[in-house]
Amino acid sequence: MTSSEVSTSGDERLARVLAAIQAGDEADKLADNSTLSKSLRWSLEDVAACLAEAKERKFIWGARGGAKPAPYYAELEVTVQGKRFLAAHGAPGPAQD
Repeated sequence: MTSSEVSTSGDERLARVLAAIQAGDEADKLADNSTLSKSLRWSLEDVAACLAEAKERKFIWGARGGAKPAPYYAELEVTVQGKRFLAAHGAPGPAQD
């Protein structure tokens, strides 16, 4: 994660990861930790930490995998609660080139 990402609030980070998951779902390409790491330009550790919070808040659903760093999810989808969160917090897109 870049230094500018470190200062981003937890809710902003959650909104970014949820927006990236939603974009993959809409493109019929369900996300996993690796695709999120690439699209957001975050480390796998940062993605895993954000997904752990999203899962705890019931914003995502995904098949849990055994890859590290944990938690590692495949076939991620945004839940109804996650979509409500996105609507309330805006839907920022992935990092731009």
